Amino acid sequence: MVNEENINIIEMIDGQFGKLVEQLKKKQGYSLHEIADRTNLSPSYVFRLIRGKRGCELTTKLNILLNGFGMEEEAERYLKTIIQNKESLKRIID
Repeated sequence: MVNEENINIIEMIDGQFGKLVEQLKKKQGYSLHEIADRTNLSPSYVFRLIRGKRGCELTTKLNILLNGFGMEEEAERYLKTIIQNKESLKRIID
């Protein structure tokens, strides 16, 4: 499990989710194909997300956190942060 200080929720909200995925991938030693298999996403999608060439929806972020990396607490904290932060919620809805 990743400590709270190792995961920046604001980065996830502010469009830097790909950087977080890359950090987690390296930290946990997963390949693109392993993440893709665990999340039912294509390896090319995961690659483009990591490189900042692809955004993703809230449900995809949660899928990656929960299924890709087993990060239930972080996914819950992410949702709570979004709900509490009106500006972040607006960006997701718009």
